[in-house]
Amino acid sequence: MKKIVVLSMVLSLFFLGCHKDGIYNPKEKIKTIYLQWENEPKELDQKWTWEKELLTAIELFHNNTSQGFVHFTYEKKRLVKIETPWGNTINIKYDGRHYDSLEELYPDGRTRSTIKFSHDKNKISKMEMKFYNYDEGFEKKSKNDVISIMEPFFPAEFTQSLKKTKSNMKNEAVYTSETTTTFTYDGDNLKEMKSEGEDSDGTSWNDNYTYINHDKKSNPKYRFILGNDENGYALGVTSKNNPIEVRNLYSDQDEGSASKDIFTSNSTIKYEYVYDGKFPVKAKKIVRYDDGYNYQHTTFYEYQ
Repeated sequence: MKKIVVLSMVLSLFFLGCHKDGIYNPKEKIKTIYLQWENEPKELDQKWTWEKELLTAIELFHNNTSQGFVHFTYEKKRLVKIETPWGNTINIKYDGRHYDSLEELYPDGRTRSTIKFSHDKNKISKMEMKFYNYDEGFEKKSKNDVISIMEPFFPAEFTQSLKKTKSNMKNEAVYTSETTTTFTYDGDNLKEMKSEGEDSDGTSWNDNYTYINHDKKSNPKYRFILGNDENGYALGVTSKNNPIEVRNLYSDQDEGSASKDIFTSNSTIKYEYVYDGKFPVKAKKIVRYDDGYNYQHTTFYEYQ
């Protein structure tokens, strides 16, 4: 009996150590995602295309109209490149089993963003991000930056900082923004995400998420590089189970303004799920801010 227990522990450690970043092969594969805002009709949001175990493309929709495809390229079943409907390319490099760095390029080859990953054992512990935008032809390129590329995957409450960043981008010939995010875990689930950043116009911010609890079911986006539903910049960082309650504390200060005002926004995010077996088919997200503002929307999943 003792030998069986020891063997079981060794096998568990073996399979844990075998995981490689850049491999996303869930037991239930998403086929279609619908989104419904409160008091609005349900609309098609995404269609996913799989070739056996590899996710090869996601078609994005807005108002039930296709906005084009995000394409995924692999080498030896590991994700190495993401191509967007707007012509940008995201290249991914690895250090052994782990993500090492990411670089996002404009169609003309100029760097739009870079991300450097750090790990603690098998989990991402820190991401150091730098974003660039060039004033030349900004209005034309504004739809091609990494923020717009990832925006269809971003949570709605992330739009406050997005609007701020996009506004600042128009002010300088070369706008830069640097953000460092650290992650702590409770087992295979996220416990905290803490981000702090500063841009070239003097604005600084802090954006912290605390995960209060999770369910015991399977997250269909676990290990998907664009799978975090709270923070759009947390690439490759997801929980194994589905979050039930999350607390967000956000603040920014514009040092470049005369008033140097501090903006704060505190909210609680709660989820309600309907499951089919181990996976959710319906996820209702309710966001309540401390100032009384609130909203909700529901995501519907269909699987292959």
